[in-house]
Amino acid sequence: MGAILLVFLEGRLRSREALVWGALIGIVAFLGIAHAAATILELDSQFTAGAGASAVTLALGLLLGLGLGWVLLGRTTGGGVSFASRVAWAALVFLALHSVSDGQVLGEAYAGPLPLGWTLTPLIVSATFVHRFAEGALVVVPALVASWRPVKSLGLLTVGLLALPAAYLPVALFASGYSSATLTADQATLMFVSSLKMGIAFMLILIGLLPRVVTQKDPRWAVAAGLAFLAMFLVHFAVE
Repeated sequence: MGAILLVFLEGRLRSREALVWGALIGIVAFLGIAHAAATILELDSQFTAGAGASAVTLALGLLLGLGLGWVLLGRTTGGGVSFASRVAWAALVFLALHSVSDGQVLGEAYAGPLPLGWTLTPLIVSATFVHRFAEGALVVVPALVASWRPVKSLGLLTVGLLALPAAYLPVALFASGYSSATLTADQATLMFVSSLKMGIAFMLILIGLLPRVVTQKDPRWAVAAGLAFLAMFLVHFAVE
């Protein structure tokens, strides 16, 4: 929710539009594709229901994500909603799904008979703030272009709080101890949400963000995308 502070930099963001939107591409590329794919591959190697069930879960989530992304972004005109607003709504859905998957991973450390929890250090807390700020920027920047009121944007950013109830999912699943069924349910849920998020990320990048920069005369957007990707990579070195 701290990303709402970007409204005070609206003039500077607009004057560097190619770089800003390029950075958003890098953020989505890491969180929605690279990181999600790494999570899915790790889950696949441990999936208790077998490789077939893992593949079906991945395919179902990815296809639904692509379909949802198309519903949100496929129509560029009509409906009385600007394309920038469509991008903001798609980014909001992405933020919600990412918050759910992050929350579930965090909650797993508190699940089971011997919860380990997470050790908090200044580095981890700071990196987490940067992480969440970047996620919020995915919504705030297109919302500024769409001329959304800051109050509306701030209210919608509360979807990031979905990480909290999501953290209780593994705790509830493993409350009575570990079993093959509960472990499969936990793995399948996280894989499905991660693949759903990946599908939306593809559409968000290809339909929502790339068209905004490819028409710009400043090719440095590609550098901004790469640097943002690297920054998110380094942030996750600190928090995971």
